[in-house]
Amino acid sequence: MIRRTILLTTALTSLLWIAFQSPSVAGPFAAKLTPTEQEAAQSLWERYNTSGKRALDKADYDRAKLMFELALLEAKKLGEADLKVAQASNNLAEAHRLCGEYKEAEQLYKQALALKQKILGEDDMSVANTINNLAVLYQSTANYQEAERLYNKALAIQEKISSGDNLSIASSLNNLAAFYDQQGRYAEAESLYKRALSIKEKLQGPQHRDTASCVSNLGLLYLHQGQFDKAETYYRRALAIRENTQGRDHPLVAGELANLAELYRKQKRFDKAEPLLKRAMLIYEQKLGINNLEAAKCMLNLACLYRDEGKLRNSDPMFRRAVGVRERLLGFEHPDTIIAMKEYVSVLRHLNRDSEAKKLEDKLKSVRPNGEAKEKPNRGKKR
Repeated sequence: MIRRTILLTTALTSLLWIAFQSPSVAGPFAAKLTPTEQEAAQSLWERYNTSGKRALDKADYDRAKLMFELALLEAKKLGEADLKVAQASNNLAEAHRLCGEYKEAEQLYKQALALKQKILGEDDMSVANTINNLAVLYQSTANYQEAERLYNKALAIQEKISSGDNLSIASSLNNLAAFYDQQGRYAEAESLYKRALSIKEKLQGPQHRDTASCVSNLGLLYLHQGQFDKAETYYRRALAIRENTQGRDHPLVAGELANLAELYRKQKRFDKAEPLLKRAMLIYEQKLGINNLEAAKCMLNLACLYRDEGKLRNSDPMFRRAVGVRERLLGFEHPDTIIAMKEYVSVLRHLNRDSEAKKLEDKLKSVRPNGEAKEKPNRGKKR
């Protein structure tokens, strides 16, 4: 994975260097291009953008970033205020967000949003979609007040300009419901999830890949409420959709496996939970590497499973890795990092490693109160 990342970075650096040496792209891009060159830039933008979306769909985030970087470069040849610049920035932001690179993603989302608002105005579906994406980012970084404000703003724009239900509205409803679920506002979440699911089933069909996110999120909502039979029904349906539409080794399949395993762990059905988590971890390691937030979530679940089974020495390295990834990507004050640290402290105490436990406890005492987050739902984002 490290070698692959280096190769892709080197390729990107070389391509960008060559592009910027070309006289045709020096200075203000649009003023330097002939009609033929403009047509070529548009064609390249489309190819890079399509390739980036395809890579993003396959969870090949390194290649997605490379392609969107090149799409952004080609878009800027057409003019810094071209809408394609905003679209490429938004897509590149999404790739960074999925890698846990939140600062880079936030900057790009804001650039995309400002340009879209300038070109399209406030009341536009594309503007609302980028607002929605930025809200997802803020929820991931525990900026809950701003996340809720933007979710509601995006949905208000979409409902204002739309003559009926559409997929963008369904996506916003799903994301806002996920936010309410995380905050423990279950009745509000259930209502929005069901409306989002109804729209997606109507427009895309009950077995469509994008429908799976709503199905899975309803499973998580019922898990939070202790309605285990309902949760299992929705989780199994989501897993079947993911496997049928995206293959058995896609990271989104791993997410559904981990969700179902967590349900079994809470029911103390350890013999059913462990193989699912091991399969999920194998998919993450092969597709994304272990330095990934979804992989860290799975590691934490596996660590908790080993702890619950009394296999404390097996749980120790999993806790350590999960804490390390979350602290590196989210910071130690993030609610998700705090949850992992607290779980790890209890294991260290049981292993009589009191000095290590005390160090973590002292670190936790320095954290500003920020409200601990529940497990994050699998939200379907609009790109």
